[in-house]
Amino acid sequence: MADGSRVRVHGALTRTALYNFEEFQRAWACWCPTRYSPVEIKPDQIVDILPPRWQDPRAISLFSGGVDGTFTALRHRHGLAGDASYPLSDVLLVHGFDVPLARPDAFERLLRRIRPTLDELGLRVRLLRTDLKELSGQYWEYSFGAQLAACLHNFSHEFRYGLMGSSEPYDHMVFPWGSNPVTDPLMSGDAMRLVVDGTPFSRTEKVEVVNRYATPTRTLKVCWEGPDPERNCGHCEKCLRTKLNFMAVGNERPACFDEPLDIDAISGMQLRFPAQATELETIVEYAQRQGRHGPWLEALQRKLTAYRSEHTRASMLGRAKRKLRSLLRAS
Repeated sequence: MADGSRVRVHGALTRTALYNFEEFQRAWACWCPTRYSPVEIKPDQIVDILPPRWQDPRAISLFSGGVDGTFTALRHRHGLAGDASYPLSDVLLVHGFDVPLARPDAFERLLRRIRPTLDELGLRVRLLRTDLKELSGQYWEYSFGAQLAACLHNFSHEFRYGLMGSSEPYDHMVFPWGSNPVTDPLMSGDAMRLVVDGTPFSRTEKVEVVNRYATPTRTLKVCWEGPDPERNCGHCEKCLRTKLNFMAVGNERPACFDEPLDIDAISGMQLRFPAQATELETIVEYAQRQGRHGPWLEALQRKLTAYRSEHTRASMLGRAKRKLRSLLRAS
């Protein structure tokens, strides 16, 4: 879609997938008209697959040890969604996204860290290795959802449902973003239905659920910037944000981190995407609803105030530059 190239599929695609891909492309073209445009997808054959009634409707879920995947695993293995819980039996770990393909030893250490939670939940581990993230010509923050969906579809011959842990909650949607409840389900086909799980819950509300269980709290792995894949560095933006999630639910020393939150580090958090600021806003809202107080919350509110001010100035400057370029072209 970035190149405007026709896609030739040497194989069959279901009619449902083609319908969905058309809508998927139109959505992204609306969000990013200067970056993407719809392209033709031409398969060798168009088929209709009707799953037999006796098919075991099992589910597989993406998992890397983080908050979203851990919440989804707990929610459906413990039946926290009641009769709406999916029959989750397996999880998929992808080597090549958070951990580079060139570091198989690091991936093994990550697996060793999160294995106790999976064993406790009785979940079978499936592994997939891919170089998708290394391919040029992509913007990862927009493409990662489609790539995760592609990984799940490798197991569509075994599983009826593929669960993808949600990013932002319904009341704090951020568009465009690589994974969202609008376009993720559009990557479904007849063989596998993709389900965005957990969108009614903020990240802090998910942490509240994880915090009820000792093993998942201890094995939680959220850090992708630190040098050791078996540990959370405790200092990057995502580690600090997760510590704030735990502070909001009343846990000042979660076992997944070696050190407690450094309040002074809040002001220096690097917020590169609007979604990160939105996450911090949901933490403040949750803490206020729960009647939480403290220097950490005040520091977080100051950080958000400074971010909004800086973001507003940057937006105004961007609009002024675009208007100036338009006037220069017109003259």
